[in-house]
Amino acid sequence: MLFGVAWVSERGLLPRSLTRHPLTYTLSLGVYASAWAFYGTVGLAYEYGYGFLACYLGVSGAFLLAPVLLYPILRITRTYQLSSLADLFAFRFRSTWAGALTTLFMLVGVLPLLALQIQAVADSIGILSRQLVQNKVAIGYCVMVALITLFFGSRHIASREKHEGLVFAIAFESLIKLVAMAGIGLYALYGVFDGPHALEQWLLQNQMALTALHTPLQEGPWRTLLLVFFASAIVMPHMYHMAFTENLNPRALVSASWGLPLFLLLMSLAVPLILWAGLQLG
Repeated sequence: MLFGVAWVSERGLLPRSLTRHPLTYTLSLGVYASAWAFYGTVGLAYEYGYGFLACYLGVSGAFLLAPVLLYPILRITRTYQLSSLADLFAFRFRSTWAGALTTLFMLVGVLPLLALQIQAVADSIGILSRQLVQNKVAIGYCVMVALITLFFGSRHIASREKHEGLVFAIAFESLIKLVAMAGIGLYALYGVFDGPHALEQWLLQNQMALTALHTPLQEGPWRTLLLVFFASAIVMPHMYHMAFTENLNPRALVSASWGLPLFLLLMSLAVPLILWAGLQLG
């Protein structure tokens, strides 16, 4: 499906008003919501209570400060054609060593993240199918991602060339993520608890479920998590690429400054419901 969406938009079969709309750019920033947004946040909510919101609030804070934080970076990257974070650091410090070190640090940082995505997809399909197919799924997934990258991500090497097909496909994927999380949240509410009233009764009978969400905030690592996720808006390669390199119109960053936090807020609403449903089901 992603191949088809990317191909159709690359061929110009969709109206440019749609592929270049600020909403498309905002949704493409939903690439931030990786396996962390599905598995990580529920795990964080179980361990650190409302501290799981740091995953969403950190990057949201960075985009809410877009006029003073992100827009100056966008202006520099557009003026001097800096297509990666390594380019930006090499330009800022007038040193190729700064660019090389940045590349190495990004490589070390992104490899575990990529491995997590592959493991999440492979394990999910293995659990759903109840078959030992993880290795085959993982290899197939890697091949598919590599092909998408070759066809839609690296065909244009000039820094001023944009990959509208890739951006639109990721925006479309973000909608799928949002619908999936909303669907699981609704299933947790109406399938596991039989509606809001039944959930309220369960919470009254299981006060520890609510207490567990509040307690870790007093001493948990949520401040550190907040800072890490705040920085991820700029230093993670995929976020930098979508926010700056693929930006067609600086004004779209204004829409993203409130659009991405809203998107992540809607994603986060389902997390407590999924956690409570998991506890209810044992």
